Amino acid sequence: MNTLTTKALIVLLSVLILLTVGSQIYYRLNDRHKTEEAVLCDINENIPFKGVVVRNEKIIESDVSGVYEYLYSNGSKLSPGSIIANVYPDEQTLLNKRKSDEYKAKAAALESAQNPGNAEYVQPDTLMGRIDSEYRKLLSSSLTGNRAAFDSSTDELFLKMNIYNVITGKSVNYSREITDLNNKASKLAVDETSVKTVDIQESGYFVSYCDGYESKLKPDELGNLSRSDVEAVIDGRNSETVPSGAIGKIFEDYSCSIVAVLPDDKRIVEGDSLKFRLGNTDNVYKVRIVSVGKPDDEGKCVTVMSCNRLDSDIASSRVLSLELMFDDYHGIKVPRDAIRFKDDQKGVYVILGNEVTFKKIEVIYEGNDFVVSKNTSDSEYLLLYDQILLEAVSNQDESANDSSG
Repeated sequence: MNTLTTKALIVLLSVLILLTVGSQIYYRLNDRHKTEEAVLCDINENIPFKGVVVRNEKIIESDVSGVYEYLYSNGSKLSPGSIIANVYPDEQTLLNKRKSDEYKAKAAALESAQNPGNAEYVQPDTLMGRIDSEYRKLLSSSLTGNRAAFDSSTDELFLKMNIYNVITGKSVNYSREITDLNNKASKLAVDETSVKTVDIQESGYFVSYCDGYESKLKPDELGNLSRSDVEAVIDGRNSETVPSGAIGKIFEDYSCSIVAVLPDDKRIVEGDSLKFRLGNTDNVYKVRIVSVGKPDDEGKCVTVMSCNRLDSDIASSRVLSLELMFDDYHGIKVPRDAIRFKDDQKGVYVILGNEVTFKKIEVIYEGNDFVVSKNTSDSEYLLLYDQILLEAVSNQDESANDSSG
C-alpha cells in the first residue's frame, strides 16, 4: 500500500471518528430530558400542641414544717390514713438519709451478687446479654429524662455486673466492700425521732404540687374557656395564690379533660376517638373529642378532649407537650406534574438508558404538588431511583391535572 493511499485512509478514518463523536455530542446537547429521580418520602401529619389538664382537684394542706420527702409517685391512689410524706428538719438531713439508703442498697446488691445460687445457675453469656439489655434501658431512660427508670436500670446494672465478676472469677467475694458500705451508711444514719410524717384523711389520686389553677379550672366549665384563657394557663399567667400550707392535691377520678387550641382540621371531629403521644416519649394515650369550638380568624379552635388513663407522666404537670397522631405514609415521592395516563392506568414515564418507559404508580398519599406511590419491587411500577420524565412524551399522553381518570 503506497503512502498516498495510507494517508487517505487515515483522513477518512479521522473524519468518521469526528462524525461519530460529534453526533453523540449533538445528541446529548439536543436530546436532554427534564427528569427527577424517584426517592423515598416519609409523610407525617401529626399535630403537636400544648394541652392543659383539668380535673376536679382539692388542695391538701399541712401545718408540719420542714423538708418533704414524698413516698408516692404522682397519680398514686391512696386510702385514708396513708402516710404521703416524711418531713425532715432540714435539707442536709434528708440528703444524709438518701445517701445512707444508697450505701445500704449497694451493700445488699453485693450480698446478692456473691450468693452461691447466682454462680451455679447463671451462665456468663446469658448474663452478658442481660447486662447489654439493661445498659440499653439505661441509655433510653437517660435520653427521655425518666429518672425513675434510670435509677432502676442503674441498680440492676450494678447487680448484674457484680454477679458477672463473681461467676467469671474476677472477684471472689465482696466482704470488704460490703463492710465499708455499711460503715458509711451508719455514719450518715438519721435520728428517726427528728423525722415527722404527714398522712392523708381521704381517698383519691394524689399529686405533690399545686399551681394556683385548682379552683379556676373545672371540667364542667370548660365550654366557657376562650383561646386567650387557655393560652394564659399554658404561659403560666392569671393563676391564684397557692396557700402557704399546701403540700399537694387530690382528685377522685383517674380520668381527666384536656383542653387545647388546635387548628381547624377536618380530622378532628366531635365524638371521634383519637390518639396522642406525650412529648418525646413512646407513651400513647387514647382520647375522645368532647367538643370543638368555632374557629377564630386564624383558624384556631378551643378543643376539649377526655382521657381515661392516668399515670405519673400525665399527673406530673398541668401543661403537657402532646402530639395528636394520624397515619404515617412511606413511599416514593412523585411530582404531580409528571403523572400521565396510559390505557386508563395512572403512572409516569421514566428513562431507562435511551428508552422511555411507562411505569404504573399506586398512590397512597396526595399532597399539593406531589403524591406518594407505594414502594414496591414490581418492575411494572415506579421503582426507587428511576428517572421520572417531567415532560410529555406524545400528544396522546394526558397529565393528571387534565384527566379525570
